[in-house]
Amino acid sequence: MMNIIENEAAKMGCTNVHLDTYGFGAPRFYERLGYERFAVLDDYPKGHSKCFLKKRLVSAQDN
Repeated sequence: MMNIIENEAAKMGCTNVHLDTYGFGAPRFYERLGYERFAVLDDYPKGHSKCFLKKRLVSAQDN
């Protein structure tokens, strides 16, 4: 599903995507899809972290 969304965004001219998630599991999922962590808020919420990830989208013109 993420590939479909990213492909549609690229078709519409988007070049980058960013998202945030919590550190208890989801960051690894997004990293396997090519996302890169660029910031982390530790102890947000207490005892956990909030992760911010980004990815450069590839359009048909880039290939």
